[in-house]
Amino acid sequence: MEDISFQHVFSRMYSYLCEAGVEMTSERCRQMLQLIDDAVAEVGEIAGDSAGERGHGARLLENTMSRLPDYFTIPDVSTPTAAPPLCRGSIGYYTRG
Repeated sequence: MEDISFQHVFSRMYSYLCEAGVEMTSERCRQMLQLIDDAVAEVGEIAGDSAGERGHGARLLENTMSRLPDYFTIPDVSTPTAAPPLCRGSIGYYTRG
């Protein structure tokens, strides 16, 4: 499997945060870089143990995404109802009787 580059991890994190509704100011960009730096440091320590089947970049992306709630508050998204509530009623059939 192909390894993921640092630029790819940065781009995915940035896109995820923008799509989640986080306004990316210069302070938040620095915070994101700190998050990635901390993840790189931890993955670098793990990489010395064993590479396994997954590459260094895949572990970096997974570690970065798992640390995201510690660094950023993602706004809650309320999903609108798909339809009005269903109520039992008549559809106009006449009763025989």
